[in-house]
Amino acid sequence: MKKNFIALTIAMLLSSCLPQDTQIPQSPLLPLLERKSGLIVYVGIDGNMYYSDQAGRSPTQITTDAHEPADASNSFRYYQFPTWSRDGNQVAFVGLSIEGDATTSDIFVHDLNLETTTKVYSSLTEFPFYINWSPDNANVGFIATTAQQNNIVLQSVPSGGGERTIIDTGSPYYWSWSPDGSVVIAHTGSQQTSSPDHFSFLRIDDEITEYGLDISPATFQAPAWSPDGSLIALTHASDKGNQIIVTDPAGLNQKTIGTFVSKTAFAWSFDSTRLAYLNALQTMANGTVGALHIYDINTETETVEDGDIIAFFWSPDGEKIAYYTLVPIPSNGAQTEATPQQYAVQLYILNLETGESKNIFSYRPTEQFLNILPYFDQYHQSTTIWSPDSNNLVISFLDGENNPGIAVVAASGQLAPRILAEGYIGFWSWE
Repeated sequence: MKKNFIALTIAMLLSSCLPQDTQIPQSPLLPLLERKSGLIVYVGIDGNMYYSDQAGRSPTQITTDAHEPADASNSFRYYQFPTWSRDGNQVAFVGLSIEGDATTSDIFVHDLNLETTTKVYSSLTEFPFYINWSPDNANVGFIATTAQQNNIVLQSVPSGGGERTIIDTGSPYYWSWSPDGSVVIAHTGSQQTSSPDHFSFLRIDDEITEYGLDISPATFQAPAWSPDGSLIALTHASDKGNQIIVTDPAGLNQKTIGTFVSKTAFAWSFDSTRLAYLNALQTMANGTVGALHIYDINTETETVEDGDIIAFFWSPDGEKIAYYTLVPIPSNGAQTEATPQQYAVQLYILNLETGESKNIFSYRPTEQFLNILPYFDQYHQSTTIWSPDSNNLVISFLDGENNPGIAVVAASGQLAPRILAEGYIGFWSWE
């Protein structure tokens, strides 16, 4: 790791941390002495895939052949979209290669126990851009665009390799696995036929069995099956307005738990007792911005955190929520089309037991992380920025000279961030 990178990133993070007077510089011994929790997978600055513990010492390099174009042949290779299996023993990711006029997209699965990396999917005409493991860790679910980018294909492939299964098509496409991995509930439309968006159940067996739900979706993106399998969160555009509803696993026994103005996005706590959602005052093409509502399924009570919140992530213990707002970066000159407005993100931690919301710090995210925030409701089901013990988070940032880095941040907000590695995006394992 470059010394000037470390100096720049530490200076950047320390200068942007809020509030500074409550943060203590980390002891060099802390990474060695603290209890480790899970692993962090990240895309390195060289385009290869790595993982390490939260100390960042002696990272394991999964791939070694990423490279930029070396000549006029326009040949290059890089890796992206790392996604952990639920048991933390495997990580799937996408490789993209260009050789002349041919573009190849591959999906790989690295098994940490066997120390093997297996190519489980390859295509010259489809381009995977989102991975979501089945909850039983047996299959890698993913969506891919076609070469013409006019449709999205939902597919599944065994984690050890084998025949792929085409489950469904549509555009746009959002889905949620049942906890046993046997059923998918999808929210999709069809740009090709201009059909309205709709809900459907897809049972995955020797054949795909599909049946629809007679519910008209209100404006939102990803449905969400509760982790315990008892409820499904959806939306309903009714004569009573835009409703957030929960149903049983058959799509019946609907119950309204909230309403929203123009658009919403939601996610379950991992103990399935609470559903948090955003209430947007205006509809956006991608993403949702609004106040954060937390609904308790058992007590039927709701708390609200006001603000222009763009994304949130539940802690594994269900006691905290990390949420983000956008912060415009002041410009030294006039904004033009050539120099668009730049943004940082402000990270907060909401403690649900005390009701306190703590301003941790602001930072400039990498483009790779910024791109997932509008779709956090779908990514919340496949990735996490939280450590399994709910004590730390992993962030993907840019320093003052636009160098990308990965850092570990204490959820308490009392310690200065720890630089982990140079890299574009990182996620913590579930276990």
